[in-house]
Amino acid sequence: MPVRKLLDMSLLESWLAEFRALGYLTGSDIRVLEQDDESDPDAGLIVVDLTEAKTITYLQPITGGEGTWKATMEARDATIELSAVALVNLGNEVNVLGALVAFLETKSKALLAAC
Repeated sequence: MPVRKLLDMSLLESWLAEFRALGYLTGSDIRVLEQDDESDPDAGLIVVDLTEAKTITYLQPITGGEGTWKATMEARDATIELSAVALVNLGNEVNVLGALVAFLETKSKALLAAC
């Protein structure tokens, strides 16, 4: 069974609360996206606004991935220029994003194993 069918907003909100409680520092806004449109499988389930890059990243399970997740970053129309500090902050945001994807994969695989 695809893990996506087992996920709902309440479960994802609880996973995000659990992840936030781990204490990762990020300036990113991380939230659950309401999924009303099943015709668009790439709409994403979790949205992360990378503050330093001024772009949005969608997190979602990989179809057929047995609980693995992917991050899809929106294309940018404009060039971004960052100071050294802003670049370090962006790196931190991306590191936290990687930790979140790994966390979601662990939770998803445990959910699938319990079914």
